[in-house]
Amino acid sequence: MTATLSSNNTTRVSNRVSAKPARQAQLRKLLVRKSGASIAQIRQAFSWQPHTVRAAISAQRKAGCKITRTDTDKGSVYRIVEESGEQ
Repeated sequence: MTATLSSNNTTRVSNRVSAKPARQAQLRKLLVRKSGASIAQIRQAFSWQPHTVRAAISAQRKAGCKITRTDTDKGSVYRIVEESGEQ
């Protein structure tokens, strides 16, 4: 943020803060990795509850992403294998 002083000594604030990427975009980055992401990894990255993680993955599916789930000894790993043209 930038503050400037005008001639009448009042402070005017303009917002020049770059916007953070949306959570869904951040989640997409985790899911497109070759190794994918587990529920535990996503929970740790966003401080979400497991049901919130599953809902966010479902939202990615509804947005047109094809997501696969692989069962491993560390739990289910989710991976985007195909993205829609829109994002």
